[in-house]
Amino acid sequence: MAKKPRSVRKITQVMQAIARKKRIRHLGLLAILILVILFFASGSRGTFQLYKFTQQKSSLENEIQDLESENVRLDKMKKRIENDPDYIEKIAREKYKMKKKGEEVYEIVEE
Repeated sequence: MAKKPRSVRKITQVMQAIARKKRIRHLGLLAILILVILFFASGSRGTFQLYKFTQQKSSLENEIQDLESENVRLDKMKKRIENDPDYIEKIAREKYKMKKKGEEVYEIVEE
């Protein structure tokens, strides 16, 4: 087999060097990509975990707001029950179907 001319060997070496650099570059980019994915996905401070906690916090804040509104409503009702005998009578009649002695109650049923 005849030896390759010097220029062909040189071109082959240059092409191999270029291919080697491309492989190294691709491996570097792959390593960076893996690190970025690990950064976003892992640990208690990962971006996905932070997003999840933010959503949970928002949901809990809404629930707290609803419960505070319910507490205000119940406090008003409690004060009204403590101070308004007419309101107590209304609740007793409507909710518990109570009546005064000798009183007839007629219930109207809507169809």
